[in-house]
Amino acid sequence: MNAAPAGAGTRRRRSLLIVAAAFAMALVVVVAWITVARDGGDPRGEDRKGIPAVHPMPQDVRSGNGTVPLNGRVYIVAAPGTDPASISVIQDLVADAGGMSEPGAATGSPEEGSSEVHLGTDEAAGTLLKDVAGGNPETVQDALERPEGYAIATGEREGIPTAVLAASDGDGLFHAVQTLRQLVKDGAVASVRISDWPLMETRGVIEGFYGTPWSHQARLDVIAFAGRQKMNTYIYSPKDDPLLRDKWRELYTDEELAELQELIATATANHVGFSYALSPGIDICYSRPSDLEDALAKLESLYSLGVRSFVIPLDDIATRVQCAGDLEEFGAGQANLARAQARFLNRVNEQFSAAKEGLQPLETVPTFYNGSASNAYKEVLGESLDPSIVVQWTGEDVVSHRITAQSARDASRTYGTAGTPRALVVWDNYPVNDFSQDHLFMAPVVGRDATLHQTVRGMVTNPMIQPYLSLPAVFTYADFTWNGPAYDPKDSMDAALDLLAGPDPEVRSAVRAFADLNQEWQDDPLTPSAPQLRADIERFWSDYDAGRSPSGDLLARARLLQRLPELLQRMAVPGFASDASHWSTAAAEYGRGVEDALEMLEASARNDSAGVAEGRRNVERALTAAGARTQPTLELGVVTPILGDSELKTFLERALETLPPN
Repeated sequence: MNAAPAGAGTRRRRSLLIVAAAFAMALVVVVAWITVARDGGDPRGEDRKGIPAVHPMPQDVRSGNGTVPLNGRVYIVAAPGTDPASISVIQDLVADAGGMSEPGAATGSPEEGSSEVHLGTDEAAGTLLKDVAGGNPETVQDALERPEGYAIATGEREGIPTAVLAASDGDGLFHAVQTLRQLVKDGAVASVRISDWPLMETRGVIEGFYGTPWSHQARLDVIAFAGRQKMNTYIYSPKDDPLLRDKWRELYTDEELAELQELIATATANHVGFSYALSPGIDICYSRPSDLEDALAKLESLYSLGVRSFVIPLDDIATRVQCAGDLEEFGAGQANLARAQARFLNRVNEQFSAAKEGLQPLETVPTFYNGSASNAYKEVLGESLDPSIVVQWTGEDVVSHRITAQSARDASRTYGTAGTPRALVVWDNYPVNDFSQDHLFMAPVVGRDATLHQTVRGMVTNPMIQPYLSLPAVFTYADFTWNGPAYDPKDSMDAALDLLAGPDPEVRSAVRAFADLNQEWQDDPLTPSAPQLRADIERFWSDYDAGRSPSGDLLARARLLQRLPELLQRMAVPGFASDASHWSTAAAEYGRGVEDALEMLEASARNDSAGVAEGRRNVERALTAAGARTQPTLELGVVTPILGDSELKTFLERALETLPPN
């Protein structure tokens, strides 16, 4: 998806969106914790002291009835058929804590000093959880009656430290295990009682950008990461796959199917639904029976691999029918395009989606996919499209800086009818950078109403060309879509960066400094450019102009930037450093230039003309090196990596101007 609908054969490029002045004046983001517990308080408050932070934030978190050591013998009790991936995660947690795990369907005679972890989706697991929790908390019942819901309680069973993970289904159990990962501290599960479920039904990633495609390994890694963060959707829609778009009628070869099969298997293992997006709109003739047959055959080939979710995107195409048969049968104009598309989609739905068991509702991306106001196209589509078909929508704009619940509510009626609003999934064009490939967008998701879950079916993020640099934003989308009312952008981004960096404090500082340089998003006041760097620069010039000795913060940051290429290599997620290499190299050059500029200014203060001259040469050299074209793109040649709003470049230029050459 790219920019606003264009004419036939035109690949669209988003133009830079400048936030309206009304938004710049004031926008209050209220993050309110709404607990569903009938008898509880604020889960961020006194009742959760000593409990590690959990992401996404659960619906209800309280202290439990005791910790559960994992550094001894740990019996993992699960009924036959329990998700092996969930059991495997618990075994890894026990091994990491220095313990020894023993899986089985029952404990028999537990060894003295041992612990137990029970997990299951049956009634027995729920009953045991309530016993360990002490009583029958209503929120536990809430969790166990909702799709993907789960509950965790710690305490004792017959004198043995016990953790119980109960869930409404296999997905919920997998989510419970992801929460358990975060509750282990000092070799033991924290004393806790959690009831949790997602507020949005669809939560995930759509690989839908133009530009250099992701590698197969990157796709596997992003899917696994999404599952760990409790997302449940990956939409396969890469523009580089010609068999999705330009050659959509052709079937995959056995080799290509094997690669897709690995993606599907990885998604399944991580409880992520793999969704296949077939985009026939470039040259389809909606009235031609053979085109419908080709589309059905293509979908059938993916169904045989295990795909159970399908999208028919009709975006980024001509805004009129394109073949003589369609013109004769439907007529010209946008309304008739909608009529042709609706008939085609309804037939796919009737002959494929409705005829198969276990399929998710068919989804589509309309040709006019943004805005909540009606037009001739949307009116006909809303009236003609089967009510069960879900529409993907980008908000009021193609790249929407604000998405409100009211806007979504209006759009659901526009793409449906007043009496039967359309189910919407937000295709959120952030942090995608295909329209600005010299920039990175590494701020958390912001500007979306916390109550969007009440008006949309779900939300998927369209990531950057750089898969591993997209992971911080993906993490924040996982938090927002799971529990929007509890979402805290800064807290979520900090947690994401720490997870990706790993435990090394130096590496964490480097990752945060790199993200600080790259969080500005199209002049949005909610994502100010390089706020920490900017503060250091402003403090330096304030001290310098007042004749005070500088604080040293800017010098420390400059030296940290110089080490970015080295420190990012030590991250827990190695792909991050590779994706960042051209930007981190530019940052390092700028860092050297800043240190040289500071030395140049000091040399001037002590009347060292030779030092000033040398400093000037070094600063000019740094500007040249940092401004080099080093970042390759698929269609735009090699571009210069841009860091933020060019704060570093501006600082160096000001330093040079402060001391004119002799």
